[in-house]
Amino acid sequence: MDEEHIFGDKVMAAGQPVVIAKPRNTPSGMTFILTAANIPLAKYLSIRDALLKIDQIVVGFYINALNPPRNNHRIKAEKVREIWNELKNKHRMKQYSIVGHSIGGKIALMTAALHDDDSAIKTIIALDPVDQTPPEFTNANTSRNLTLRNSNAAITITFTESGFFVKKDHNGRAIHKVNTRTQLVHHRNAGHMCYTDDEKGIKALSWKSVMPSGNEERNAACKKEALKLIGSEIPGALTKGIKSAGGMFKKAKNAVTSEIDSITGEAKKATGSVQGKAAKGMFLSSLKSAGL
Repeated sequence: MDEEHIFGDKVMAAGQPVVIAKPRNTPSGMTFILTAANIPLAKYLSIRDALLKIDQIVVGFYINALNPPRNNHRIKAEKVREIWNELKNKHRMKQYSIVGHSIGGKIALMTAALHDDDSAIKTIIALDPVDQTPPEFTNANTSRNLTLRNSNAAITITFTESGFFVKKDHNGRAIHKVNTRTQLVHHRNAGHMCYTDDEKGIKALSWKSVMPSGNEERNAACKKEALKLIGSEIPGALTKGIKSAGGMFKKAKNAVTSEIDSITGEAKKATGSVQGKAAKGMFLSSLKSAGL
């Protein structure tokens, strides 16, 4: 994509184009960023910068949800592992972390469930993951579900109130319910795209125009909170949980009103309006074609 040069240097790894950004100091680790479906890496510069600040090599993986048309999410999860296998020796790394958003969050979790027998993954932060079409963790028939119980990664899952797009039976909270060793963060009154940067100058379909967008103030607060979580969890992820972030969230509770691993009641439906039936129809049609 035209915007990739903003993020870093484009390279090929395991036959997959990725974009790599390197810190100025000696790298302390490697973290993948997995985008939402067909959203440019340029919308994740704030997350990239938060990782560079803690001396991570950042591997940007643009998630094309249209290609391949079948088994897309499983193939992408396998590809993450293949890319890691190729890059680890070059950069002398023994472990890596993943920050994934939306479908990218689901793929991050699938990588832990399917491709982490050697415990190479240190940390996963899944920002409002979408486990839909097909569900992999939240099938009504639980015998068909993937599980995170065998992963040694420290896994944090967030969820927002995204209305019609992210169904409550397949959102981050639903994934956590069947994988209780993960940590859960509720970003109340925030929209699904709150973790992304401003679209100014980026040529891409605006998800914000076709789905509830949340409260503007809460979006900003939850994005700031997510960046703090990334900064606190990625460096010290040799142990499970988010103990280091727990104090931070308690102090910020009055201002941010997030809940960590203590969710009560069902998430409220997002109140944002859809701007244009045509845009919504086009968006949902593209998702159906992509198998999302």
